[in-house]
Amino acid sequence: MLTLENKKLVSNRTSVTQNETIPSDAEISRRVMRIRSGWSVGERVRRRREAEERFVDLMGKLVSDTAA
Repeated sequence: MLTLENKKLVSNRTSVTQNETIPSDAEISRRVMRIRSGWSVGERVRRRREAEERFVDLMGKLVSDTAA
């Protein structure tokens, strides 16, 4: 019985890329605005507060890491 052994590591393999283009900043902004336009005022407020809380948590962690 013949066997074929692949000695190339998976981590060293290069992936074949498709011919996809990265959306421009303007396209990303347009998509975000289209999504946000469907949000109610209450949802916008809730999301803003959550984002502010995440930012405060991040800054706290960064400051505590540099102080340690």
